[in-house]
Amino acid sequence: MRRNFQGTDRGKRVVADDGTAVGTIVRTDGDRAHVLLDPGRSKPGDPTAEAGSRTTVTIDRRGVAESTNDRVQLSEGIDPTDARKHA
Repeated sequence: MRRNFQGTDRGKRVVADDGTAVGTIVRTDGDRAHVLLDPGRSKPGDPTAEAGSRTTVTIDRRGVAESTNDRVQLSEGIDPTDARKHA
């Protein structure tokens, strides 16, 4: 994505490169956006995650392949729940 995230990006669905739903953008901060993960998706090994709890992760605009009016598609290999990499 060439531009920074904007307020109009809030509410957009975030999908992986294969089209799998990841979550929804809930906050934007320049080149980063905060994504509320869909139920059932959480960071692996997160000791604070309770069953059914919702987790927020941060994605970087460099990890975005495409943005449309209603969704943001992540680049290939980007997984915002992977603790070893930042999306």
